Amino acid sequence: MLLDGLNFNVIQGEDASWLERPFEKDEVTLVVRNMNGDKSPGPDGFPMSFFHACWEVIKGDLMVVFAEFYATGSFEWSLNATFLTLIPKKANASEVRDFRPISLLGSVYKIVAKVLANRLNTVLGHLVASPQNAFVKGRQITDSVLITNEILDSRLKEKLPGVICKLDIEKAYDHVNWHFLLYLLDRCGFPRKWCQWIHYCISTVRFSILINGSPEGFFGSTRGIRQGDPLSPLLFVLIMEALSRMMTKAVEEGLLSGFQVGALGNDSLCISHLLFADDTLIFSNANPDHILHLRFLFTWFEAISGLKINLSKSEMVPVGQVPDIEILANIMGCNITHLPMSYLGLPLGAKFKSKQIWDPILEKMERKLAGWQRMYLSKGGRVTLIKSTLSSLPTYFLSLFPIPVSVSARIDTIQRNFLWGGMGEGKKFHLMNWSQVCQPLHLGGLGIRNVRLFNRALLGKWLWRFGNERESLWRDVILSKYGCLPGGWTSATISGLYGVGLWKNIKKDWIYFARFLRFEVGDGTQIKFWNDPWCEIGPLKEAYPELYRISRDKKAWVADHLNYQNGVVMWSLNFIRPGGPAHDWELEVISSFTDVLYQSDVKGCGQDKVWWQGSIGKGFQVKLFYKALLPSNGLSVPWKSIWKTKVPPGGVGAFSLLAGRQGKIKDSGSLEFNPSWYFLGAVVGA
Repeated sequence: MLLDGLNFNVIQGEDASWLERPFEKDEVTLVVRNMNGDKSPGPDGFPMSFFHACWEVIKGDLMVVFAEFYATGSFEWSLNATFLTLIPKKANASEVRDFRPISLLGSVYKIVAKVLANRLNTVLGHLVASPQNAFVKGRQITDSVLITNEILDSRLKEKLPGVICKLDIEKAYDHVNWHFLLYLLDRCGFPRKWCQWIHYCISTVRFSILINGSPEGFFGSTRGIRQGDPLSPLLFVLIMEALSRMMTKAVEEGLLSGFQVGALGNDSLCISHLLFADDTLIFSNANPDHILHLRFLFTWFEAISGLKINLSKSEMVPVGQVPDIEILANIMGCNITHLPMSYLGLPLGAKFKSKQIWDPILEKMERKLAGWQRMYLSKGGRVTLIKSTLSSLPTYFLSLFPIPVSVSARIDTIQRNFLWGGMGEGKKFHLMNWSQVCQPLHLGGLGIRNVRLFNRALLGKWLWRFGNERESLWRDVILSKYGCLPGGWTSATISGLYGVGLWKNIKKDWIYFARFLRFEVGDGTQIKFWNDPWCEIGPLKEAYPELYRISRDKKAWVADHLNYQNGVVMWSLNFIRPGGPAHDWELEVISSFTDVLYQSDVKGCGQDKVWWQGSIGKGFQVKLFYKALLPSNGLSVPWKSIWKTKVPPGGVGAFSLLAGRQGKIKDSGSLEFNPSWYFLGAVVGA
């Protein structure tokens, strides 16, 4: 077997036993409660909402199915029947390849598969190497985009030629080789009972194609996994792990190359590939031999896994000056495209704050507006649509890219015109300015998001993740490229041009972001004694400046003053004067100081942690950072009496009361331009 020389991570004994433990009622109940009740039903005709409503009645029968599956490794074959509905990919579809098959699974099987998927998802992160980011806890879709833009930035600034290959895998789920999948499960240390469960779930499927809404016969399959099966995405990640390990082995043996990040040496990092399910990027030097080896590797992978790289739909992108790009593309057999390119719906290689990358978002917002009949919507309805739809459209981009001022102004204009617009093209009256509209309800606003502040809040999540996700690949890339400050909570200060990298812009908000951080002392090796806010009173150098001035080591760690023995925390202080402070006022201050130290919650051992001020669970929340960024206008409005009335919410009356409360109602002179606003004045004056 071609994979015998590869190193795969293996499940440990405790995890293996945990995977094949008996199914418990609480485990199954939690899965049922968390499943979407509105999804289309399968052959049994029962949506999940039925199980939600009748769970107390049918849970006993369902647990019998689980008990049989655990004992025998099988269940009634009819439970694994699947309807296939064919959705055309394009107009005038005439061939099988022009349709996308959607699998409608039976509800009982879907519950069984979801229970297995939850168990598999718990151990998947230990098996899958860092280049894969799909369906693994703690890894996100935007990680790959950040990594790629950062390594592109380094490559372009160093003026080193290279290529990126964006691969297309032909009908990825449909071509999976079952024997190969079971081989991988065995190589990764999955127990025999678990492998039998997975084999039964994927091999006993019976399909029936819906023709004009009616099923026509049943047929089996000999390969592939189903779209819509909760197990399929996780099993596919394991399949792609084989490709990832093959790539890594080829780089180690010098057959392939990657892009280096950071200065050459021990701290440099080589990235040869990134995967998100079947969306794959390959990074290589512009070396014909390496490209030929890469094509051989794809052929071997297809032979063992069944997955074919569709080279005619794959793309090769030159990075820097690559004069022989056509020769390299001919060797690979793929098309040539250029930067900037798109990956996972986000741009790669676009210049910092490029306006063009936002054009699809603006066009999508305008298309949404064109489909809404504004003259039939109340203002409350418009507010609801802005919050639920318009404001959400740019969120994916905002979570990684800084929004240019002109683009945010355009988005504000689109939302503002939709909110205040009405019938005809006449002058539109605005009851309040846009900054007030973006205030929360209790401060007299409408709760519509300020897009620029929301952008900063979303980018703040990266600052939080940097300090907490110490083993993630994207963090390793940032460390190799920029280094980090002592303690490891943030990267080092970044200088130089922006280029196409994204981290420099994210990092620039650190000083403001850090105001809301609080530290929890474990062993104290990563927390500064004087500078970091680990006591309730904040940084000690600010609370006790007179002691800070006479401290011997102003850059000391908490661990330098902390003694932990037999479960007891003791403090040792070190000041410039021999024997410590001598003046009476210093003795009083030092007494207060030691009280603060001993009253602080210090564990004395374990890992130091950071938490977000004001968060109930101590974790970072975008909404809390956004609230902190939002400037207060000093107003206090009885918003419940305005918005929670017996009239339709957000109607004319609510808007009028809110505007009247702020003195924003138009006077009679203004109303001459729009007689329809007379009604508002009558309401407020009543």
